[in-house]
Amino acid sequence: METDKAESPPVIQPKAGGLLGDLGCNLRAGCLFLALHPSALRSLRASVPQLILLLLLDMLLGGALDFWRVGGAGEFNSAGLLPLFFGIPWLLLAAWATARIAGNEGRAVAGAVALAALWLAASVIWGGLSLLPESAWLAFGEAAVVVWWAPFGLGLLASVAALVRAAGLERERRVAAVLVTIVLIGLPPLVIDEKESLWLARQEPIVDTTAQARRLRSASESVLYAQPRLLEETLDRVTPGRPGVPELFLLAVGGHGGQDVFLREVQSVEALFEERFDTAGHSVTLVNNPGTVAERPIASVTALARSLAVIGQRMNRDEDVLVLFMTSHGSPEHRFDLSLWPFRFDDLTPERLHEMLQAAGIRYQVVVVSACYSGGFVPPLSGNDSLVISAARRDRNSHGCSHEADWTFFGRAFFDEALRKTLSFEMAFDQARRTVAEREAAEGLEASEPQIAIGNGIRVALGAIERRLETGGRSRH
Repeated sequence: METDKAESPPVIQPKAGGLLGDLGCNLRAGCLFLALHPSALRSLRASVPQLILLLLLDMLLGGALDFWRVGGAGEFNSAGLLPLFFGIPWLLLAAWATARIAGNEGRAVAGAVALAALWLAASVIWGGLSLLPESAWLAFGEAAVVVWWAPFGLGLLASVAALVRAAGLERERRVAAVLVTIVLIGLPPLVIDEKESLWLARQEPIVDTTAQARRLRSASESVLYAQPRLLEETLDRVTPGRPGVPELFLLAVGGHGGQDVFLREVQSVEALFEERFDTAGHSVTLVNNPGTVAERPIASVTALARSLAVIGQRMNRDEDVLVLFMTSHGSPEHRFDLSLWPFRFDDLTPERLHEMLQAAGIRYQVVVVSACYSGGFVPPLSGNDSLVISAARRDRNSHGCSHEADWTFFGRAFFDEALRKTLSFEMAFDQARRTVAEREAAEGLEASEPQIAIGNGIRVALGAIERRLETGGRSRH
């Protein structure tokens, strides 16, 4: 790319070095291409067998990295085979399109070998980054996202140079290499979620008689009849807001009964809000968990609607703010999971939740949804008097919902870390979004990209509560 003159075509037939010797030359060429070195083309040995070898090496590298992350104690995932081939058609198409523009389709193989070699080198760097410990990524701070995506950006830049040199593009046609690289190499992995690990951690069945006995408690007839009483007793303890004193009310919902992380999360949020946001007497927790069915009301659509209605009656409409925190699993159709074996509860949709909030007459509301695909709750619930936060984009997973965990990734970052340092939900979200991105990058996970929408009305209402709490004003419930 240093002169207007097109470079001479690369060697198409392997030299006397043989298959492995030419492979070594191409690996060197890939590193030089990635380094944007002008001599990279001279090391290239372009042939169909070399192209196949380089693509196979890239697949083996991907599988080896998956195996390494699991530590070997896992099992083969056949669903991870197809994604290994995802980039090949785009790479071949990019090489052919550039050679066609240059007027010499015979150089398509050279372009494909150059791209395969340089992206293999980029994959080695990316794989090394994915194996760094979390402490290393936390040390990067806000630069963690830049560090993680640097090999991809460098690979795109190197692809432009490699295509220009391999195809012998004249200067006036080199912009085509930029467009081809962006459209055929840069966009597909960003807009199409093809990630599926080839090697997965083995899920060993756990035989725990105590856990089984606890689970069976939810199937008891006494639980079924006691639940209405538990809900009403809980709601009866909600004290009315005081006129002239802006206050927070908390409704925490743990939806999925099969994992204790959601129980731990709502319990921790309940304690945190009593400590920092003065919600004692103003909080209700609904949770699906076999271990709490005799002490706490379960989380169902009916219980949620009833709770919202009662809380709406106790709040001062023009001063108080409801914080609705919901944590569970979510679906691509944006259904929030409310489940407790053996009962089958209705899933909660954003539209149904919006209807319940409207029916309850609650004006100011902060809704925090921690679940996969929870971004689907943001647009339907947004408004001037609403602050809506989701743990993930509408088409992304959130992370950290293992049975043994105390918090999900977003729950820990937003509640346990950020809100212990600030009373501002907006500031806490900004900090949590950065923290989650760093932790996901450290573990090689797809970014969840938490979302937020806030209206001016709720911003004013929350500001009044922040000022009261900052000056030490505490309610006496």
